[in-house]
Amino acid sequence: MDHPKTYNSGVCVICREKAAPTSFAARRSPIAATELEEICTLAFAEQSRRAEDREYAQQMGYSLDRKISTRRPGSIRVDTRCSVQIGDTLYHVGSVEYTDTELYLQLTEVRRLA
Repeated sequence: MDHPKTYNSGVCVICREKAAPTSFAARRSPIAATELEEICTLAFAEQSRRAEDREYAQQMGYSLDRKISTRRPGSIRVDTRCSVQIGDTLYHVGSVEYTDTELYLQLTEVRRLA
């Protein structure tokens, strides 16, 4: 008998950056939670970072600081343009893997939010 998956490592907030124009049209990293638009909040489970994951991240040009899994959030599309807030730390989504029921995110730490 299969046991249901548990996501008991914590809670993450999937978000996107709010459009914040600059005088020279450059993108800027958010420094406060108020600069982020929340998409959804999900419980997550911390996953081990395999050697294959680290190699893939290196080939794609990002560092793998954290890997998490969560239930798949229905019709909400999570992609590499999203950010993830866990506690007061903001992460960039480096890679997303979908299964029928789960979502795996490879994360790179961006900064602590004010």
